[in-house]
Formats: sequence, structure tokens, C-alpha cells
Amino acid sequence: MTDAWNEDPAEDGQKTQVVTRVAELLLRISREGPRGARLKDLALDTGIARSSVHRLLGELCAVKLVQQVADRRYTLGSAMFSLGLSAPSPIRDFQRLRALAQGLADECGDVVYLSLRQFHGVHYLVRAEGDYPIRTHLVSVGETKPFTASYSGLALLAHMDEEAQRQALNRLALDAPADWIQAHRSRLERSLREHLADALQQGYCAGPNTVMPGVAGMAAAVPSRSQKPYMALSISAIEHRLNPDRVQALAPSLLKTAALMSEWID
Repeated sequence: MTDAWNEDPAEDGQKTQVVTRVAELLLRISREGPRGARLKDLALDTGIARSSVHRLLGELCAVKLVQQVADRRYTLGSAMFSLGLSAPSPIRDFQRLRALAQGLADECGDVVYLSLRQFHGVHYLVRAEGDYPIRTHLVSVGETKPFTASYSGLALLAHMDEEAQRQALNRLALDAPADWIQAHRSRLERSLREHLADALQQGYCAGPNTVMPGVAGMAAAVPSRSQKPYMALSISAIEHRLNPDRVQALAPSLLKTAALMSEWID
């Protein structure tokens, strides 16, 4: 008889509990990105006893899945990066995604972005430009922006848990001038929450003067078959280009393109 048949069910349950706790800690640490998470916050957020969190963090640090940085905070470690490099890419045909983004840009005439969730924001993978001569503030490929500083970020944030949303809204990181943010803070906070609700209810969010004055945008999450959405597709234009009527007209194309992109990712 093999060892598997001789395992004590109670012992097996304890192993499962440890794996679950480690997974919870790694997920919580990942949300804090380079800043890192404090031990006491990890204990409070996960409900795991502080002594157990301390022990598990020590073991994770020993194998470099976690590392301790300044101010006694914890971040993901170098071994986690190596594991990520070994994992298969969920993007199965990047050139097909680029072509779909360009097709949407050709249709609407404005700038189309494809972005990927990363830490506290979105990382821009593709920028496709239409033929309309007036451009908004252009975001470069390879640039990363906070969730609340882009329509793509809001479309992805809508699919994240309430704690992640709360943290992002409290930070209220925008690309707009500080005095403009302060003067419109109440409206901006209300608008951001409305965008999150819209992204869930109708599949996309849209509007002007939210992430930056004079800029309008609309975005939809690209559906994933294996996990929560981690990519978003967006259209960016000067304010008058995306009035409510045009948003309604472009929404089917935005959602259709996002759905087509989902066929080429996991």
C-alpha cells in the first residue's frame, strides 16, 4: 500500500490549512507592491494569528519567496519572480491582440490602449492610433499608471475585491494638477465610484474629466477564461469626441473587440 493511502486525514487537513494561509499572505503582500506590507496589517487582514504570520513569513523569507525591506515591511521575493518567469504566458498571440486594437482605432479614429494589471495600477502594452488629427495626452507603451489615473485601471479595479477598491480610491492618484484634484475631489470620488459600478453593470465605463481635465475615455475589461480580468481595452479622446451619444455608438465595438481578444488569452 502506498504512502498516500496511509496519510492521516487530520494531518492532510493541517497541510491544506498551511497552504491556504501561505496563499493568503502572498496575495495580500502582492497587493502592496514595492512598498511592502507590515506584519500587523497582514495579521489583521488575513485573520491569521500574528505569531503564525511571523513564523510563516520567516519560512517564506528563508526560501526567498518573500523578503523584508525598509520599515520592516514585506514584499514578494526574488524566488517568486523566478517562478513567474517559469509560468506559461497567459497571452497566446500578442500580435493578434495588437491587430485587434489597431482595428478598433481605425474604426473610431482615436487612440486605443491595451493594458495589463500590475501591482497598484495598469501597465500599457499596446497603443494604436486612429486617423483623427487631434490627440489627447498620449500614454507611452511600457508606462504604468495607478488604477484611478486611467479608464483601463477603473475597468479592472471594478473586478477586484472591496479592500483593493477602497485602497485605490483613498489614494486617488490622478495625472491631473493637484489644485484641480482638490477643487473637484468630491465630484471625482463620486465619479470614480460610478465608473466602477458601470464597469460591472454594463461591461464598460466611460466619461470625461475624470482622470484628467479635458480628456474623455471609455474602457472594458478583457474577459479571462481562467481568472479575474487582468487586461483592459480603452479608447481615449479629447472631451468633445466622446459625448454620451458617441459612447453609446462605440460601446458595442469596444465590447466586441474585448471579447475577441479574450480568445487569445487564458
